[in-house]
Amino acid sequence: MLRFRGIGALALLAGCLCFFVGVFPTARPASAQKADYKLVEPGFLTVGTYGTSIPSITVGPGDKLGGLAGALITAFAHDHNLKLKIYQTTFASQILAVEQGKIDVGTFVFYTTERAKHVYYTFPYWVSHTVLITLKSTPYTGPKSMEGKKVGTVIGFVFAPLLQKWSVSGTMLFPDQPTAAQALLNGQIDGYVNGEAQLQTPPLKDSPDVVAHRLKPDDFGFPEALLANPSYNIVNCENPGLAHAMDEEFAKLHANGEWAKVLKDNGLGPESDVELKAPSQMCGGS
Repeated sequence: MLRFRGIGALALLAGCLCFFVGVFPTARPASAQKADYKLVEPGFLTVGTYGTSIPSITVGPGDKLGGLAGALITAFAHDHNLKLKIYQTTFASQILAVEQGKIDVGTFVFYTTERAKHVYYTFPYWVSHTVLITLKSTPYTGPKSMEGKKVGTVIGFVFAPLLQKWSVSGTMLFPDQPTAAQALLNGQIDGYVNGEAQLQTPPLKDSPDVVAHRLKPDDFGFPEALLANPSYNIVNCENPGLAHAMDEEFAKLHANGEWAKVLKDNGLGPESDVELKAPSQMCGGS
């Protein structure tokens, strides 16, 4: 008799547990699991940016992010019950801030083996094509037509050392993208190397005076691998769990069709999508 009462009690307990699981389902699985990552400030996802660059990322107003990276990061923060905290800085300083653990995530970064020794990469979220932007009044037929002229890009960008190798005296480096773009419009430089999407970003946006020339392999000494650049977010080398959690969020957005909507909302189609695959991680390498 006691044996049956014990079994009955267990059955009742199991029934109660099933009831509670059924009545109180997990609304957001990602937030219900124990987070296998660290944050600079509990409850906040501190995100580094170096300005708006459409369609990759838009910054503001306040601590809001838009564009492709912004949509991914905002969805991740929502599903993990985190508030966004924006850390605005320069491109080079953003990477250093991630490495030093001052911010959780750095945005819109291309891959290089040297960078990969210092930061940990997420999946890519978009591919940017490398171009030389000039004024329409500047005759461009290839790199030779730029000899004796000034070509600019941003400090820390992967293009900078290759341009300097092409021409030390002909290369000008700027602290950020708006400054470089304005230098082109002002005539301080004759060409500006960056991603094609810069034409959609102020101060070049809507300018009738500029044109983008897609670069070919060996133009300005650029290898083919630098002509179509996947864009990534980055985290600290000692915090790979954060990258993995963001990758899981990205995979979920793909699976439920939300990412296709994000691409469409940013004027892009399926051809702008990327393979969900992280690059070679080299943290701590020499």
